[in-house]
Amino acid sequence: MYLILFFMKNIYFDNEHHEFTTSDLTINQNNISNFLSVILQVTRKCNLKCQFCSESEIFEDPSLATLKSLLPKLKGVERLYLSGGEPLLRDDIFEIIDLYRPHFKVLGLPSNVTLIDDEICKKLKGKINYLNAGLDGPREVNNLIRGGYDSIINGLKLLRIHNIEVSLSTVILNSTLPYLDYVVQIADVLDIKKVKMVIPVSRGRAIAIPKEDFASEKDIIDKFNEIKKLKDKLSWNPRIKFTFWNEKTEGYAVLVYPNRKVYAWPVFNMENSVRYLGDLTKESIIDIWNNYPYKQNHIRKYTGLSMNKC
Repeated sequence: MYLILFFMKNIYFDNEHHEFTTSDLTINQNNISNFLSVILQVTRKCNLKCQFCSESEIFEDPSLATLKSLLPKLKGVERLYLSGGEPLLRDDIFEIIDLYRPHFKVLGLPSNVTLIDDEICKKLKGKINYLNAGLDGPREVNNLIRGGYDSIINGLKLLRIHNIEVSLSTVILNSTLPYLDYVVQIADVLDIKKVKMVIPVSRGRAIAIPKEDFASEKDIIDKFNEIKKLKDKLSWNPRIKFTFWNEKTEGYAVLVYPNRKVYAWPVFNMENSVRYLGDLTKESIIDIWNNYPYKQNHIRKYTGLSMNKC
């Protein structure tokens, strides 16, 4: 395992599994002076209509000049996600990647990978640390809630052929729960080192998901334990992770919307399950960190201390 040591006491980045880690169980907000990870939404446009999407409200895309102006405002962040919507829908996405690459130790690109081809892979190689893709089960299951199964599988194959590192996210619902082991098997076949299982938040398009399709905590734990046993029995390589949304994870993620306003997510007692933190047109991300009320949750979540994993 290859680890990068950051300038924060006892916090490392695991390049193999694309995650922060720490051996210090007492790690706290006094150890760091800025966000470990920030999600910058460069677009809200998308070519899929996932049932669980929390970011379905459309905003105007920020211009390349606007994105350039944010660089000094984001100084000190260790990992940046250039997120969406679907970032690859932007004609200038590779200019954006080139703009941001020198300024962050880790640059991630979430994508639904349905647009991936050889040319895109060639342009991405060496420019990002990894790409985070989504897959929710076999064809019929995935297409029911996400769509694009065959394009996703083709995109994942091409990315791995070009030796671009990939993490997988898979959504936990009662309709996907029986098939989570299928996703881990696909990850193992493609030498994808991490599978993150995600419980949807009832926000955006996900508000329409029937309550009965949200899996219970017991059923999720039972399935996770089943997968742990299968992993040991079948020698699957991917690391598998998930977390419950509770007081220890509330507000852990920091989203910069296309309009440069900054929000903490998920915060369930707030409208749209987000809490307004500030505006990067008026203040820096360090200013926002200094007044951020979820520092400990942010650290626990991103260093894996609030995660279930195997």
